[in-house]
Amino acid sequence: MKKLQKKVTFVGRPFPDQLMDEQKTFTESNMAMEQDQTFLNFIAQNNLNNTRSSLVVFGPENFMYWYGVIAPNEIEVPQGLMKFVLPETQVAVEEKDNQNISFFSQPLNIVISQFLATVADTGIKIYQNPGDSLTPYVLQTLNLKTKKLTQELYLEDSL
Repeated sequence: MKKLQKKVTFVGRPFPDQLMDEQKTFTESNMAMEQDQTFLNFIAQNNLNNTRSSLVVFGPENFMYWYGVIAPNEIEVPQGLMKFVLPETQVAVEEKDNQNISFFSQPLNIVISQFLATVADTGIKIYQNPGDSLTPYVLQTLNLKTKKLTQELYLEDSL
């Protein structure tokens, strides 16, 4: 369940936790991105149509939700999109089959809690509050073609 993850570049947009709806989802934010011409052009030009990702960056008191794609590290990011470079480090990984884009419309608190519980059940030490970590990231990537979802919790090597 643990592996060394190379440096990756996430390209998309951040959404503050205040934009989460009553169901604890970012469905509206995700749909806005899926209809955004800058994003659609970017994924088409870079052959990234078959992938989508979400990134949760935890802080001590709140979090930031990102929606977009994992892109090549040296990619030019168009105005209107942002990039977030994730460091090379150990990650805890879980893969799930038969997922689709509606995965990103599930309540985030449930999805993240279940994933963190699965990681903890394997004996990997994790912070009770991921925002206390030096690498406070949960990355979720879906291959739309294979329907394989990969969830990754970034770990501190010293844990």
